[in-house]
Amino acid sequence: MRWTRTLKFKIVSLAVVMGVLSAVATAELLLRFTGNDVETLLLDSGASEQQGTATLLATKLQLLQTTVRAVAQAVRPELWQDTAALQRHLRQESSANALFGMMLAADAQGQLRVRLIKGEPTTELPPIGDRPYFQRAIGSDQVVISEPIIGRASGRPLVILAMATPRRDGHPTGIVAGTLDLASARLFSDIGLTDARDGSRTLVLDRSGTVLAHPDPARVMGNAADEPGLAEVYRRWRNAASPIHTDGRAVLSSGYLISMAGIPVSDWMLVHLRPQQVALRPLHAAQRAAWLSAAAVGLVAALLATWFGLRVTRPIDKLRDRAIASLTDARSNLAPWPAKWGGELGELARVFQHVEDERERRERDTRALLQQLEAVLDHAQVGIALTRDGRFELVSRHFCDTFGMRKDEMEGMPTREIYPSDEAFAALAERARPQFMEQGFFTGEVELMRKSGESFWAHMRGRAVVAGDMSKGTIWTFEDVTEMRAQRERLTWDSSHDALTGLVNRAAFETLLTEATAQAESEPFCALFIDLDRFKQVNDTGGHAAGDAVLRDIAERLTAQVRKSDTVARLGGDEFAVLLPRCPIGHARDIAEKIRKTVVDYRLDWEGHRFAIGASIGMVRVDGSFDSAKKVLSAADNACYAAKHRGRNCVVVFGD
Repeated sequence: MRWTRTLKFKIVSLAVVMGVLSAVATAELLLRFTGNDVETLLLDSGASEQQGTATLLATKLQLLQTTVRAVAQAVRPELWQDTAALQRHLRQESSANALFGMMLAADAQGQLRVRLIKGEPTTELPPIGDRPYFQRAIGSDQVVISEPIIGRASGRPLVILAMATPRRDGHPTGIVAGTLDLASARLFSDIGLTDARDGSRTLVLDRSGTVLAHPDPARVMGNAADEPGLAEVYRRWRNAASPIHTDGRAVLSSGYLISMAGIPVSDWMLVHLRPQQVALRPLHAAQRAAWLSAAAVGLVAALLATWFGLRVTRPIDKLRDRAIASLTDARSNLAPWPAKWGGELGELARVFQHVEDERERRERDTRALLQQLEAVLDHAQVGIALTRDGRFELVSRHFCDTFGMRKDEMEGMPTREIYPSDEAFAALAERARPQFMEQGFFTGEVELMRKSGESFWAHMRGRAVVAGDMSKGTIWTFEDVTEMRAQRERLTWDSSHDALTGLVNRAAFETLLTEATAQAESEPFCALFIDLDRFKQVNDTGGHAAGDAVLRDIAERLTAQVRKSDTVARLGGDEFAVLLPRCPIGHARDIAEKIRKTVVDYRLDWEGHRFAIGASIGMVRVDGSFDSAKKVLSAADNACYAAKHRGRNCVVVFGD
């Protein structure tokens, strides 16, 4: 309808829309900020709850480990000569028999000598020498937690804690082990695996994704990838090399609030899934109430805006009729503009008297100026463009050739079209705005895109046609610097990274360490110095190619054990270093121990040989007591030397 196109209708409509939108926007902003706060609170709460539960499970695991250690250390070497005496000894360990479903004792060859079920002996004594946990325990002086297995005698899913007994003449005598039945879930009885009220459930996974605990016993020993709601989070976790973080984390994914925390002293992960609809129920209720309130306020605002708009726009109708007459009738036949009007409408009426003459004169001047400017642009040997209101108004021939377009294509085209993405276009605006405000011009390198879709880098310079007034347009010059930029980036990377491993080199690491040491008083950090044990044997036996393979593999393993904010460097030879910013010494010790273990577990099969190495690690905490990076490196090196002096393959903290 014609009346819907009038200025009066548009002003009234704008007033109504602004009133409604103000109410809606206020409600939307309130809901957005509130929703973000509630969502963050839910995520933090879920992460904190799982971290606390994981700590509880770690305490139970430590109790079980302590029990196994005490039993193993109490088995004297001579007991292995008398099976009956060994059996009596284990039956007397009432606390261990109460905590574990079975107690086992196997000699150094892996043959079970004693097997107790709830403290009672049994004659089923299957060999366990081929079990990975037995092989790890017989060569270690620590309690070993096995991967989940199916018991050969019981046929049930088990986790086994095992430790070697005291040696005789330097030779292993055997192991003592306790079994935990995963199907009975005694270990996880205190964490509440399921909540029938809201459909929540809790799982325990190991690093390989095997389910150790589940509300449904049939899912024990299954794979986390098959768990409803967990598949996407599990996939991202596996792609990130399955890190076991002891600090709690929570995300919203696949319709669930999923909170996770690593269980200390193990490579297990505690996972809790709560339906997202249940978790966000309070937020949804608040949103409904807010939208009802916004609807009521918007209705009142629309009614008031309609009344006020109709009242104040009445004189506009008269001015509109007079303006239309000036365009349709001969100038000599028009009545004079109303002189009694005051204010803005009177000023507007007087301005209209000069508009047509001034418009025609300026159009002639503009056409002449544009012809001169186009001639200059077409002879320039650099890309030049004039933009205004987000569009190209004038472009040089060289500029069109750079982007593979014709002038008639580019003139009038939105400037966004030469950028590879909306994000890149917005990023330039964020960079250019401060420079225009402070310096009056912009200069910088920007990624652009040709008509063919090919991306390239250009050095851009921009300056407003009228200083301080961007509305008059901006003059830009462009220069293709793709090749020069690539060469510069290659030189920069090569100067700061080790060619063999891709890690930060010594010079770059010392620069980072110097900066961190200067701020250590307000931002303490930890540093690790790592020296590989038995690496010379690899070079001597397998050659430098084998040594290089070990260094590359170890570099990948070190990087997988640290946080994204940490820096791993190769200092030279078989020496590595790790910078751990804002890392408490306890957490740094855990990281160092993970690094030591991943190096010890590493094996290289090379031309008929199998190589194993170790890691002596020196750790130092820097809190302002060191005045130079050189002293920090010296302290870490001294701690590493102490680790080697203590027998290698251990972690020593400077000052302990």
